[in-house]
Amino acid sequence: MYLINGEEVTKEEFNIPVENLAIWRGDGIFEAIAIHKGYLFGLDKHIERFAKSAEKMFFENINFEEIKENLVSIASNYDSGYMRVIIGRGSDKDKSDVFIFYQELIIFPESFTLQSQKAHWHAGGDFDIHEVKNIGSKSISYAMNLNQTRLAERNGFTDSLLLNKDGFVLEGPTFCVGWILDSTIYVPDLELGILDSITRSSLIEISNEMDLDLKVDRIHINDIYNVDTVFALSTAKHAIFVNKIDHQVYNEDPLLEKIKNSFIEFIDKERKLNK
Repeated sequence: MYLINGEEVTKEEFNIPVENLAIWRGDGIFEAIAIHKGYLFGLDKHIERFAKSAEKMFFENINFEEIKENLVSIASNYDSGYMRVIIGRGSDKDKSDVFIFYQELIIFPESFTLQSQKAHWHAGGDFDIHEVKNIGSKSISYAMNLNQTRLAERNGFTDSLLLNKDGFVLEGPTFCVGWILDSTIYVPDLELGILDSITRSSLIEISNEMDLDLKVDRIHINDIYNVDTVFALSTAKHAIFVNKIDHQVYNEDPLLEKIKNSFIEFIDKERKLNK
């Protein structure tokens, strides 16, 4: 099912004119939300972040309540997969369009490997997150991120691991990274300017509820080689085990399975509370 500005269209009609600034300049923001048995996990958190991105990128007069209602309506027809929503600047810079569509479930390879790469376009701590307005916005301008994914694929890896100029780990092109060391779970802090991942914040909630030992920290690439386990977090990746980063091969800590099961329980609990 496809919607443009709240109106249902066919797949053939679901198009964006090349004159739109969303296409021409990548001037837009987006969200992706996972569907679990017809339920959109973390919907309110996603909408809240979406609204923050809109404010940061100067998208005004957006009806987020209508967007939310449309997302719920479409998602109720599917057992799994993702809802995606894009707000793009129109050919008139003072106008915008809302595009909503369903995406089927993504299947990931059994071996998930990362190649570390410097991310020159990323703020990476050069600026305070409160100093620059658009740091942390979920913009559709992902060309550089996807380019690093392609580079990693050409070098035999599944994806890339982005670093700042000093070698500190930022995030993956489309996901957050966590790690386990000595039975403690770690997720990155946001001060270097990475996206405030909904899945990351959910893991923090899960850890508080289930008494898991979790810390918010940052880590250098040289140090991540020495942790016990690394995992990826995103709407599509609820603690996917990373087999290898660069030359370093990891074993899967049993705690990672506990994290995965905790996500299942957390989502089911939220779904029942919101029925």
